[in-house]
Amino acid sequence: MEPWDAPARLLPVALQPVHGEVLGSYLHRLAAANRMSSARLGQYLSPHSNPLFTRRTDALRRWTPTALPRLATMTGVPIDVLQRSLPAFARLAARANGTGEPIHAHYDLYVVCRLCMLRHGIHEPVLAHMAPALRLCRRHTIWLDGACHPHVGHLDGLIKAQRQHFGLVRRFPDTIDMATKEAEKLIRSWLITNYQPVLQKRWQKRLVQLPREEPRYSDVARQRHDEWERIVTYPEFVSLLGLIADPRWRAHRIPTGRHVSIEDHRDAISVIFAEAERRLSVPTLRVMPERRTFHNDPLFRWTNPRGRVHFPCRDEPHTVIRSPSQAG
Repeated sequence: MEPWDAPARLLPVALQPVHGEVLGSYLHRLAAANRMSSARLGQYLSPHSNPLFTRRTDALRRWTPTALPRLATMTGVPIDVLQRSLPAFARLAARANGTGEPIHAHYDLYVVCRLCMLRHGIHEPVLAHMAPALRLCRRHTIWLDGACHPHVGHLDGLIKAQRQHFGLVRRFPDTIDMATKEAEKLIRSWLITNYQPVLQKRWQKRLVQLPREEPRYSDVARQRHDEWERIVTYPEFVSLLGLIADPRWRAHRIPTGRHVSIEDHRDAISVIFAEAERRLSVPTLRVMPERRTFHNDPLFRWTNPRGRVHFPCRDEPHTVIRSPSQAG
């Protein structure tokens, strides 16, 4: 008799899953507690279980619907709890009944705070799906978005930024994903090109205070090449995200499909930069370093995606008074 055909029985050691945990992570912990391989445990659940079952495995494309009730019997955890805690089974159920929306895998994974897991008696790394605004553990001030997990509670602004980030996700659910990508790109451009020396000094100060640590979970979580950069720029990223995600401020952006007068262009640039300066607590963002042009500044290019004034044709009634660099 094949393992998946045998009657399911309660395992000697039953573990509760962590909310949002990746299925591979949970099965690895469960197999280790019962002294068996994760591949063998997977075969007890479904005939289509991949023998190369890793901690990151979360797709159940060929698994049968019987896997969930068998796992519930083997662990003693109710089916509804497993579905709420393990997103892989929620996707499997949606695919089986065909009544709900298809739930796609979210591959932005993180290792749950080790100190939080110790409080629940868990000593192994737990890999879970990352919430859109989760960057650090506020209880233990540990940065979670990476493989190093350094303590960041002593860095100014990070804890407050985490609270604000959660608030922005609740306020702007329709624009937060797009705005996150735009804000990350803008902040990284400022960091690399050194367009804003005031912010650059602020980030360098945080970087000096940040202890360098070797990756703790390089074999579980993917190591980010920009992990330290994301830590030191996080407060400014959240401040700028609040502006970019707000539809009222997005409405000030210069449209790409039509011409605008030079006066409207200058007003849009002035309003956006003034608000960004207020949110970032800097005296000005409009003084460019040597050999830098204003219309190449990342925030300028976000406000005007074309990067400069699109001059009207001769037969159009607009008149151009000044160039954008002079206007800045």
